[in-house]
Amino acid sequence: MQASTKKVVNKAKKSGKKKKVAKKTATPKVKSASTSKNGQTLTYKNVDLSKCDSVKEVVSKLQKNGYTNITKANIGNIKSLEDILATIKENGATNNNCTPTTKPVPTTKPTPTTKPTPTTKPTPTTKPTPTTKPTPTTKPTPTTTPSTNTGINSYASEVLRLVNVERAKAGLSALTTNTNLTAAANKRAQEIVQSFSHTRPNGSSFSSVLKDYSVSYRAAGENIAYGQKTPQEVVTAWMNSPGHRANILNTNYNKLGVGVYQSGGTIYWSQEFTN
Repeated sequence: MQASTKKVVNKAKKSGKKKKVAKKTATPKVKSASTSKNGQTLTYKNVDLSKCDSVKEVVSKLQKNGYTNITKANIGNIKSLEDILATIKENGATNNNCTPTTKPVPTTKPTPTTKPTPTTKPTPTTKPTPTTKPTPTTKPTPTTTPSTNTGINSYASEVLRLVNVERAKAGLSALTTNTNLTAAANKRAQEIVQSFSHTRPNGSSFSSVLKDYSVSYRAAGENIAYGQKTPQEVVTAWMNSPGHRANILNTNYNKLGVGVYQSGGTIYWSQEFTN
């Protein structure tokens, strides 16, 4: 997998009274960028991005102006570009890494075949053999409406296994999971289809989902991603990103909930770390 074809974002938040843990982030510090549209200017460090309609065009424009360290793989981690990317997305960007693919219309259930009317017995003459009553045609079983998450039920446990393989290489203890933490992670995987951000669609921080599912914690972190097709592909992408790797190898975390959700042929991934 080439890192430039995938997008991952990391953010960590800590809370609680017993111990403070430094936040982990994959976002480098950069100067602020001005964001506007509809006749105004979208500018990043004096580079006019107003005519860009996709992440690819933004990266190309910035690299042509000397910002060769900005790529499709890390642009989502640059805080001062978040508003510009969001504005481009809201104005109709069609790049697959900017706008989630539309959910397909579920297959319509076929109409069951009508049960035929049995043939009427003829009136017998002199001791004729009665006509055998035909067996009615069996009703076909209606086609089951396809599930958007068929075939990915085992992905969450595989992601947890691969994460613990990486932690073992670093001499760290394995992470465990539980039902409530997994439910919270699945909720976040569904939410990032609507808003690919560490801020939830209702405007609250990602960590508020832990309270929604009665998960207690002293520190919490989150990794999110979309577009990767397998658990190995997404874990590799996270391990190749310094901020996401730091969450995976954080010695302060001892639990991990993994969320996996498929929409429109695209798989959305989330990791919720706690201690």
